[in-house]
Amino acid sequence: MEIGMLHSHVLVVTLFLLFLLFKTILLLANKKELLTKIRTKLKMVDPILGVLMLATGGYLLSLYGAAAPTYLWVKLIIVLIIIPIGIVSFKKENKAMAIITLILTFCIYGVSEVGSLNFSKGETVAVNTESPANDAQEVIIDGAIADLLKTGKEVYLAECKKCHGKGGKKGLFKSPDLTESKLNLSERVAWIKKGQGVMPAYENELSESEIEAVALYLDELK
Repeated sequence: MEIGMLHSHVLVVTLFLLFLLFKTILLLANKKELLTKIRTKLKMVDPILGVLMLATGGYLLSLYGAAAPTYLWVKLIIVLIIIPIGIVSFKKENKAMAIITLILTFCIYGVSEVGSLNFSKGETVAVNTESPANDAQEVIIDGAIADLLKTGKEVYLAECKKCHGKGGKKGLFKSPDLTESKLNLSERVAWIKKGQGVMPAYENELSESEIEAVALYLDELK
C-alpha cells in the first residue's frame, strides 16, 4: 500500500502542476475570457487536487513517524501555502502570484521525485532492475570492530531507521526484514552504495568507511 500511495502522491502533484501550468499560460497570454470559462467549469479541480496532495503527503509523513525527513515537512508547508495563493492569484488574475505558485509547485514536484530539498542526484532512487549484490566486490574490514559498529549504528539510526525501523523489521515501502537478510558483507555494501527501488543510493552521501560500518552493523540486528 505504501508504494501505491507514493505513486499516487507523485501523480496528484503532477496533475496539479500541469493544470496550474495551463492556467498560468492562459493568464500570461491575457486569455482571460478562456481562463474564466475553464475556472468556472473546472472550479473543483484545484481544491480536490489540493486535498489529495495533503492527504497522500500526510499519509506518507505519518508512515515515518518521528523519523520523518525534513523535506517531507517542508513539502507539506509549501502545499498549505500554494493552495490559497493559487486560488487568489487566478481569481484576481494576478500574474505575479500565479508565477510564484507555479514555481513553488515545480519545487514540490522536484522534491517528490528526488526526495531531497537540494535536488541532489546522490539521493535519487536507483532504477536498475538487477540486484546490486550481483556486482558486489569483496570487502575487507580494516579497523577496530567496536568502533566500526558504533559508527554503523549511528549512521543506521540516522539514515536507515526511517524505513527499516530501529530493529530492522519496520518494512516501510516494502523494505526487507533486515533480521532475515542472507546477504554477506560485500553484498550489503553493494546494496547500500547503489540502492534499488525506493531505496536511495548512498555512494555519494556516505563515505566508504561509513557504508562498510553500516553493512557490518546489520549483523547486529539478526
